Amino acid sequence: MNDYEIYIDASVDIDPAYITDNEIRVIPMNYTIGGEEKTLRGGETPEELHEFYERMRNDELASTSQITPFAYDQAFGPTVAKGRAILSISLSSGITKTYESAQVAVEGLREDYGKDKVQVELVDSLAGTGGMGLMLMLAIRNRKAGMSLSENASFLREHAKQICHWFMVEDLKYLKHGGRISPTTAFLGNALNIKPILKMADDGSLAIIGKQRGSMKAVTQLVTLYQNAKDTSLGEDVMICHADAPEKAEMAKEKILECNPMAKIQIRPLSLIIGAHVGPGFLTIDHFGNRDFM
Repeated sequence: MNDYEIYIDASVDIDPAYITDNEIRVIPMNYTIGGEEKTLRGGETPEELHEFYERMRNDELASTSQITPFAYDQAFGPTVAKGRAILSISLSSGITKTYESAQVAVEGLREDYGKDKVQVELVDSLAGTGGMGLMLMLAIRNRKAGMSLSENASFLREHAKQICHWFMVEDLKYLKHGGRISPTTAFLGNALNIKPILKMADDGSLAIIGKQRGSMKAVTQLVTLYQNAKDTSLGEDVMICHADAPEKAEMAKEKILECNPMAKIQIRPLSLIIGAHVGPGFLTIDHFGNRDFM
């Protein structure tokens, strides 16, 4: 059976037109900026994204909320009621409990409709930002190729760790707010213009793997990681996602094409859900490869 709906969290970074063209269901996510509660539905304009990061630059605090079981129930329920099957891709369980919320919702639906009536496959992406975009591309490609619901879900789980993420953070105060580094480390690092380099680990959590002095060196380091870790067996696609830092994204694109002219690069603005935790100036390069390289 390859007639099923694909759902994904609003934190995914990918062209909104691609979402629309492939009839993907996006599950909204809530966030707060400067005390204002808002909902991310995907497809935000460049102006809206710029305003969000400007507010962060002006020291307005941003936070996010995981998707609740109720929200998943509201999203899945009408589709289940129609007898339709669902493939749902969630933001990495290593950085949020959204996947657990989906599990709770599905259990509730099975109690309401009966186990046999609820055909839902939940996939923990172990990814974020453009990495989720790459997984969505695989899911759509597989569905078009005729893969059944269970086959597609198994494929995505099997290949999740072949989606690499290499990140740089511009301002250390956001890692301090998240408890990843101490206030002293943040202060000294910013004073010395230190830019941490991070990756998505096998369990879908974030891991600091190095540092560079200055943004240009940090971008170059991300491209070097891409060069050494890439494996194009799943495709040449590369997602470069940035938090209101288009000049860094263009620099990364240029450097990637120098080392791999075949790369299919998309530059996308970073989702506000991830941006709330990493701040303006953040950059990620996401691609197919070996995330165990570092």
